[in-house]
Amino acid sequence: MKITGLETFCLAYEMPYPLTYPRGEYQSREAVLIKVHTDDPDIFGWGEAAMWGGPWATTTTVLEQQIQPLIVGHDPRRPEYLWEKIYQETYYHGRKGILLSCLSAVDIALWDILGKTTGQPVWRLLGGFARPLRAYASSGYYRRGYSVSDLADDVAKARTAGYRGYKMKVGNIAAAVHAGVLEATPLRVSMEGDLARVRAAREALGGELDLMCDATTSLDARTAMAYADEFERIGVRWFEEPTQPENVAGCAELARRTRIPIAGFETETNKFNFAGMMDAGAIQMVQPDVIQVGGITEARKIAAYAQMRHLGFSSKNYSTAVSLAACLNLLYALPNADYFECDMDPSPWRDEFLRSPLFTFDGGMVEPFDRSGLGLDIDEAALSAWRVSQ
Repeated sequence: MKITGLETFCLAYEMPYPLTYPRGEYQSREAVLIKVHTDDPDIFGWGEAAMWGGPWATTTTVLEQQIQPLIVGHDPRRPEYLWEKIYQETYYHGRKGILLSCLSAVDIALWDILGKTTGQPVWRLLGGFARPLRAYASSGYYRRGYSVSDLADDVAKARTAGYRGYKMKVGNIAAAVHAGVLEATPLRVSMEGDLARVRAAREALGGELDLMCDATTSLDARTAMAYADEFERIGVRWFEEPTQPENVAGCAELARRTRIPIAGFETETNKFNFAGMMDAGAIQMVQPDVIQVGGITEARKIAAYAQMRHLGFSSKNYSTAVSLAACLNLLYALPNADYFECDMDPSPWRDEFLRSPLFTFDGGMVEPFDRSGLGLDIDEAALSAWRVSQ
């Protein structure tokens, strides 16, 4: 079996209302999917590359012109080899950022192909730990005309729906580390106003469920410490991306001063950077983004190192059904998998281009499935509703 090429799908969706977080406001959701083809017309693989706010053309150019020539003619059932081949042949141009995002897409697609050729789900090929996953609802953005009581109502709805926890945004304050550059970010609040949001969410969720807070890399270490002090009193499960990922020393100091586990960093890439953060004690909940960190091949190595250090592992899940499937297959395979993130913000891409549901949700738990590959059954005609040209 040989790879014959790859196809890119650029998607766009306009949400019914804008979402604000400490780094800005957005109303459009964008994604790049790929389909890796083989010389067997019945065998292909789906993947996704993270492209948060950049133009589609930069991602598709790297995929089509830089990576595609490196893999055509090779056996797709060797994801570990092809990962290393791409990484080494783009070494001086990549190692982080867009190259790793594009490599993520190809890697995920290769695992999908390997699963299909063996008739096994990817999670079983990765080790098959196969424990049902706790699911938490993820939203809690700042929004225009959205009061603290509105946030509390949404948290209560997630509780009623059976989710085991809820994650919300924090840190949209004047002292955000990038506030002097991103002056146009709306809906800035005081720290006390921000903490009032957290307290309202905690009350709406109830004391037995988990509340997580995500600062989206927006705070300096000392400001994050002030948040963490209050989070200890309120009862927060983890404090996600409190500082910028480059501030390893500051994040490690924060982690030493608080009992709240620090989660991160979905904005970081490759196993070397994650190993450095773990070694420094900067993170206790290891949380990459499988479509940005380097795909399943790289993420499982990070998860293995986290297990060696007795740390929990989760994965960002905030895009399409393809990244969702990659995230699920990875987490199902791991003994140290903690939580599965369920994006609650407007998006048709979690299920509307699938012919059948990817997973079942029962009692706050997501059960493993037995479909081969990533488990996706994608209706390509349905993708046309959101597909755009570069």
